[in-house]
Amino acid sequence: MLAVALFLTGGYVHAGQANTAAQPAGYAFDSYEIDIGPAVRQTVLTGYLLGGETAELAVVTVDEDGSRRLRIYGYEGEPSEGGPGEAETRTSSSANGTWALRMDTRLRPGVTFVDIARIDGRDRLIIGEPGRLNAWDPGSDTEHELVSVMPAATVTTVKSGATGFRAPHEGEVPHVDVTRDVNGNGRMDLVVTGDNGFQIYVQLEDGAFADPFETGPPPNLDPILGADGYRFDPWSVSRIHEFDCDGDGRVDLVSWNGNHFEAHVQDEQGLYDPEPLNFTTDVSFDTDDVTSLAEGEMTGRALHSFGDLNSDGIADMVVYVLEGARIKDKRSAYEVYFGARGVEGAGGPDGTLGTGGNGSDVLGSGSPIQFATMPDVTIQTENQVQLAMERRDLDGDGEDDLVVTSIENKYLEGGLFKRIKGFMGDDVWLNVASYHVRDGHIPDRATATRRIQLDGAPSPREPGWVPLEVVLQGGKHARRRDREQYLRAFNKNLFIGDVTGNDRADLLIEWTHRELHIYEGVPAPGLFADEPKKVTIELPNDEEFAWMTDLNRDGRQDIVMHHPFTKRDAHGAPMELPGAESHRVTLLIAR
Repeated sequence: MLAVALFLTGGYVHAGQANTAAQPAGYAFDSYEIDIGPAVRQTVLTGYLLGGETAELAVVTVDEDGSRRLRIYGYEGEPSEGGPGEAETRTSSSANGTWALRMDTRLRPGVTFVDIARIDGRDRLIIGEPGRLNAWDPGSDTEHELVSVMPAATVTTVKSGATGFRAPHEGEVPHVDVTRDVNGNGRMDLVVTGDNGFQIYVQLEDGAFADPFETGPPPNLDPILGADGYRFDPWSVSRIHEFDCDGDGRVDLVSWNGNHFEAHVQDEQGLYDPEPLNFTTDVSFDTDDVTSLAEGEMTGRALHSFGDLNSDGIADMVVYVLEGARIKDKRSAYEVYFGARGVEGAGGPDGTLGTGGNGSDVLGSGSPIQFATMPDVTIQTENQVQLAMERRDLDGDGEDDLVVTSIENKYLEGGLFKRIKGFMGDDVWLNVASYHVRDGHIPDRATATRRIQLDGAPSPREPGWVPLEVVLQGGKHARRRDREQYLRAFNKNLFIGDVTGNDRADLLIEWTHRELHIYEGVPAPGLFADEPKKVTIELPNDEEFAWMTDLNRDGRQDIVMHHPFTKRDAHGAPMELPGAESHRVTLLIAR
C-alpha cells in the first residue's frame, strides 16, 4: 500500500512531493493506492461497514468457479489530523497509515448484485438474489433477509428491451443502487425495479421495511445499460418525480401515465397510499422520456423534472424543448413553470386530486399545487443544444443553483473538413454552465462556464464531430455499442463537490488522463475560481470508475478512483488484455 500527499497550489504538484517553495496550499489530499489483484472485472464499493470513523473498501469478484468473493480493506494507522474547522493555509506531511485486507470471505452463489446503504442506523452491504434482498453481517459473516421481492419486481429478470434489469457484462456482480430516501425522513428506503414499475419498501423506525407498493411506468433502462463500468442507478431513469403535490408538506411520488399524472400521497407515518390519485395540468408536452427525442426528427417537448427552482417552497415544472428542422438550426430550451398553491380543500370526487376550473389546478385535501399555462422562465443558450440540467447548491446559501451541460451546433455536423480537423487532434467540447440562483431569481445568462472534452485525449481516431442522437442519448446508452467511433463519449472525469470544507462546491475537471484541474468554489456571483489549480495524478480511463464520497466523516468530499489496468498508451487506453494486470484503487482523501 502506498500513502502519499498531494498538495494543491497555483502550479503543478506531483504525488509524493511537497513543493515548499510554492505558495501556501489551500488544502491537501492524502493519496492511498491499494492493489486489489488481477481479474477481468471487479466491483468496488465504499461504506462504514465495520463501524469505524473511516470507511472501508469492499471488493466483489466472480472467481473462475463462479463463486462470489468479498474482500474488505480497512484503514490502519493514526488518522490524519485536521477537519473542516482548521486553517486552510496549513501544510501537510505525508499521509500516515496504510490500507490493509481486513476480511476475505465468500458470498452466497446466487448473488446477482450488491449495494451499500444505511439500514437501522449503520452501513450495510445489501446483497441481491432472485426473490429477495439480504443484508450481510460482518461480525458473523452471515446474511439475513431484508425483504422478499415480489416476482414482478425481481431485479434479476433477464429481458430485452425496456423492462427488468440485466447486468450488461458477464462474470461480474454489479453495484446496483436500490436505496433512496423517498419520503425525506432521513432513512434509506428500498427501490427495486421490475417489469411493471418500481417496488417501494419504506424503512421503518426499527429498521424493518413496510409492505411494498408499486409505482411508476415500466422503466426504460436503455439509457444506463451501455455503461462500461459496474455502477448502475435504475432510479435515475425511473421517471418518478418526488414533490409535494397536495400541500401537506410531505413528499409524494408522481409519474405520468399517458394522459394524466398519478400521485402516491405520503401520510403522517411516512407511508404511501398504494392507490394513486390522478390529476392533469395545462402544461403541454409530448413525452415524459427525454431520451425519446433522440429518435426521428429529433424535435418535441419532454417533461424533464419537478423541483423548487425559485426557492418559494413549492415545486416547479420543467419541460425540455428541442426545435429546428436542420442540425445547424437546432435549438433547445428548458421551460420553467412556477408552482403555486390552489384553493385549499377543493378536490375531485371522493376527495381525490382533481382538475381546477381552468384545467391547470391540482386539487386535494391540503393546499393544492398549480402551474401556469405559459413558462415563467426560459433557459436557453444561443447556437447550442442543451443536454442536461441538474440542481445543486453550489455556494452553500441554501438555494439550489442550476448546472446546464450543452454542446455547440458546430460540433453536430460532419464533413471532410471536420474529419481532417479530428485527424489533426481537434476535440469536441461540451460546455458546463452554472446559474447562480439568488432570492429565487434565475439569471438570464450563465454565471460561470467551463469546458470539458467529449471524450479522451486528442488522437487521430476521433472523427471531429458527433451526431446529435449520440449526445441526446448520453454516454451510457445501450446503443453506444453500435457506435464504435463514439464508444468513449462522455468518458471524461468531472466532479462537483466540496473538497475544501468551506461549504461551497468545487469543480474538478479532467484535463488529460494525467492531470486534474480544480476550480475552487468562491463566493457568489463568481461561484468558481477563474483559474484552476492543477494536480498531476493518474485518472481512470472512464468517469464511470471514479466517484466522490466522504471517507472519513469530516464533511469534505473525497475521491475514489478504480484503475482496471496500468499500462496505457498516449491517449490513456489499455495496452494489455483485460485481467492481465492487477486492479488498483486510488483514494484521494481531502483535508
